[in-house]
Amino acid sequence: MSGPLRSTRRPALILALLMAAAGAWITGCTNAPFDPESLANRRPVARIFISPTETDSLSPTSYYHRTFYWSGSDADGFVVEYYVTLEIPAGLPAPWITTIRTDTTMTFTTDDQGHAEVLLRVACRDDRGALSDTVSQYIPLRNFPPALNFEADFDTVRWSFGAAAFRFFTLDLDGNETLEPYYRYKLDTADTTIVRDFGTAGADPALCWVRRTFASAGGDWTFGIDLHDLAPSPTRNLTVAVRDSARAETRLEWTWEVREARGPVLLVADGSPYLDDLYYAAMDSFFGPGQWSVYSMRHGLPDAGWVLLETFRQFEMVWWYTGSGGSQNLVDAVTPVRNYLNPSPPVPRGRLLLVSRAVTGAYSDLPYGFIQSVLGVSPTAAPPNVFYVPAGNVAEGLQAWLPDLASAYNYAGTIGLQALTGTEPLYRLEYCRTCYDTREPFDPVIAVRRPERSVEPRADVVVVSTQLEYYDRPQTLAALRALLTAELGVTLP
Repeated sequence: MSGPLRSTRRPALILALLMAAAGAWITGCTNAPFDPESLANRRPVARIFISPTETDSLSPTSYYHRTFYWSGSDADGFVVEYYVTLEIPAGLPAPWITTIRTDTTMTFTTDDQGHAEVLLRVACRDDRGALSDTVSQYIPLRNFPPALNFEADFDTVRWSFGAAAFRFFTLDLDGNETLEPYYRYKLDTADTTIVRDFGTAGADPALCWVRRTFASAGGDWTFGIDLHDLAPSPTRNLTVAVRDSARAETRLEWTWEVREARGPVLLVADGSPYLDDLYYAAMDSFFGPGQWSVYSMRHGLPDAGWVLLETFRQFEMVWWYTGSGGSQNLVDAVTPVRNYLNPSPPVPRGRLLLVSRAVTGAYSDLPYGFIQSVLGVSPTAAPPNVFYVPAGNVAEGLQAWLPDLASAYNYAGTIGLQALTGTEPLYRLEYCRTCYDTREPFDPVIAVRRPERSVEPRADVVVVSTQLEYYDRPQTLAALRALLTAELGVTLP
């Protein structure tokens, strides 16, 4: 009897429990929906974006065209507007502005010391009307003076002959729009109380400040200063100044030597010190020690071609010599040389003595037009290759006043010249079937003049294409004297 009774009661108990659970679920679903307004509104938070330095104090920022940033956040909603005030200077009450922006850009006027300041206050309101605390930040502002220096590719002037060119750049960390639109420059002890605009009467940097407007402006502002007719001095001083709208001025000073143009001939030293020994001795012999001028190419050409041209024009003649190879300096100077020899009237023509074995042929980098029209020879050498004159071989002067030259060593590198129409040979090596090359001519020309003497007694150009430092020294000095006086018309003391 006990087994069947237990089986009948268990299903009834399970059913009762299920009905009770279902009733409880039905009762829970009948509550009202959740109302967010029933919770207290949390206030939003305002922030200002200014980063402190490592010392936890603010570094001054640029005064001009500054942008300030702020933001707000709300944990249970969103920010709908901001309230901003900027006290300029700090402590001077300013109106509150309502905005949905998160930044503002302003410009400032600095005091006499180049300083300014602002106190920024910000608060915000959320979508349920709650206001944040007001946050504030003091921001010191400072004017950064303009930067001024030589352009990166400018080779600074260490010395010059009466003319010099400089190139500069300037920029302002506050923004180049804060730069005043002009620069000023003066020389030495010019009167700093006087400022005259470039191109007006009396605008001489040796007398006063010269003010000149920038020609153009870009990311960097660049400008040049050209100086003419400089008086000789072991120390000439150039002062350049730029200013910004906050009255901050930056100056750059540069000191260099302006050399006196001594004697009628400018020696252009474009070779090794071994060559200098010959040509310096020749100039001492012709003009006296210390009474002549040299332009050393150890540091290359001046920055501007017109400087070289104006330098040349201070002398009756330029005597340019190079080493055993070609000269990039001479290649780069072909335009000033051409203009020196063939100027526009009424400027008198200059004269040139060029001693170089690389004036023509395969080793020459000179433009063909310059070789032909200025030097008066063919771009093709004759014979075609560089050769060496054996010791004892003689270069014969083709005029009675030109002494012969005897090679003292076997190292006199030479290139043969082909004189064009209007060009006259001056020196020719003695005939030697096996000395110079396997191809004719076996008596090559190694010096010419242009124009021919029958056209004009004084030559404009004389070219010597052999290394004179390897010839007999007394004969070489005598030959050079004859070339200067009899061919180029230079009067020696």
